Amino acid sequence: MKKRKITVFALIFTALMLPLTAGCAAEPKLEPVVTLGIPEKEKLVETIKINDFVFNIYNSYAELAGYEGDDTELIIPKEAGGKDVLKIGEKAFWGNKTLKSVKLPENLRYIDRFAFQKCTSLEIVEFNQRLETIDDYAFAETALTELKLPVSLASIGKYSFSHCVGFKELVIPSRVISIGKYAFYGNTTLESVTLNQRLEKLPERMFYNCTSLKNVEIPKNVTEIGEYSFAGCTSLETVIIPKEVQKVGEGLFHGSPNVTVVTPEGSAAAKFCDKNGVRWVKPDDK
Repeated sequence: MKKRKITVFALIFTALMLPLTAGCAAEPKLEPVVTLGIPEKEKLVETIKINDFVFNIYNSYAELAGYEGDDTELIIPKEAGGKDVLKIGEKAFWGNKTLKSVKLPENLRYIDRFAFQKCTSLEIVEFNQRLETIDDYAFAETALTELKLPVSLASIGKYSFSHCVGFKELVIPSRVISIGKYAFYGNTTLESVTLNQRLEKLPERMFYNCTSLKNVEIPKNVTEIGEYSFAGCTSLETVIIPKEVQKVGEGLFHGSPNVTVVTPEGSAAAKFCDKNGVRWVKPDDK
């Protein structure tokens, strides 16, 4: 009988506490990003050529190693040698001056470094929805008129889209967990940026010399902004920096004379602005 009374009391106590604990519940955490990647240390079986495309064939996948034609519009085959094309290799299209548009194969996961660098006529890339990694310098010095990164993307390498002149809008997909330094350096036509809710750090010089960029809102998940991230942004007007940002890098707004930072009083950003003579206002005052 005594045991039953204790059980009933416990149930009543739990019921009374539920509203209180519900109100104190932490915000749900984002699911970790899981990527498949490319199989490592597989033996090269053969190298074959299909309609000017050169492929390296491994045990379980194919890699596009190069292109020897001069077509202006390309659809990259989804298979080669009976294997899915999972990777575009290093310097596969490097310096191609005739290529204007390319459609990537549906199962592609990885674009290696320098793959499309200096393709100065490249305006259109139709990304597939399974791409996970864009490595260093992959699309540097191209002429992309728009940049619609796939939702599957998890990693963007350093200098990967530096000196791209053409696209005006950038949306970082929700699964991206890392971006390399100088990733969008010197994109003089870029006007607006939307960051995601997963990045914890903006790398150094991420938007250095993006002279058309006007307004940026840093999400609350970011705790660190690298040095010179917004330096040389001569059109920059407003940057919203939340209190969650704990570290602000040197020279953040060097050469960006028109910027006003919106940030809470006492924040790391407010202290940075006071120290470096950058105009700032509290969120309620803007």
